[in-house]
Amino acid sequence: MIEIHLYGRLRRLAAQSGVHRPSVTWVDLPEGTVAQVIEALGVEREAVGNIFVNGRYDPAALDQTVRSGDRLGLFPPDMRMLYV
Repeated sequence: MIEIHLYGRLRRLAAQSGVHRPSVTWVDLPEGTVAQVIEALGVEREAVGNIFVNGRYDPAALDQTVRSGDRLGLFPPDMRMLYV
């Protein structure tokens, strides 16, 4: 299982979404790319802006392989990151 934390407009995709609950869902995929995980969620690629893999921002994450036990953080494009 791959754990996915959803932010912004993507929160509605979580199994238990709510203002006071973490918006987390899981994809039962033993191994695949981040793009395959996003597809398994039924999300258009354009709906995802920034991607974190196991707590680290990765601008080239779509092609990265993830395995069961990994954690993704998905942010919509309208939630911009600040770089210092």
